[in-house]
Amino acid sequence: MGAEVDHVSPMGMSGGSAEGNDKSEGQRFSCKNKLTALVVDNGGVCRAIQTALLRSYGVETEAVETGEAAVQLIASGATFNLIIIEMLLPVLNGPETARQIRAMGAQSKILGITAFFDERHQQEFLAAGADGFIEKPLSPEIVIPIIWELDNYM
Repeated sequence: MGAEVDHVSPMGMSGGSAEGNDKSEGQRFSCKNKLTALVVDNGGVCRAIQTALLRSYGVETEAVETGEAAVQLIASGATFNLIIIEMLLPVLNGPETARQIRAMGAQSKILGITAFFDERHQQEFLAAGADGFIEKPLSPEIVIPIIWELDNYM
């Protein structure tokens, strides 16, 4: 059961250029499957923006503030198609969170995310089992291809 979604930028933010050349703006698409995501970010504003963006495309999204909470959620049996994990989390950092989630057998697509791209951080995430590493802000240009990929591999 899919959902047809009109993209509306969360909180009135535009993901495109000042000239309005964002090709994803106003784009419609239909998911064939129910998609779920987990956002792990200790920054309240970033967590809210990422969650709102995913939900604006019909992705059922849950958000937690810490790596420990994410690991506990997965350990309790929760499953997600997509897990987005902030690099700089307190106590249990992003790569260690990804490593522990993978060790539990999670087959989710895992993306590391950070405000400041660093090759070393990217390598840490990939070595921990993440599928990719992206720089904030999460945007329609990043989200739409991921949603399409996940929807077509179900």
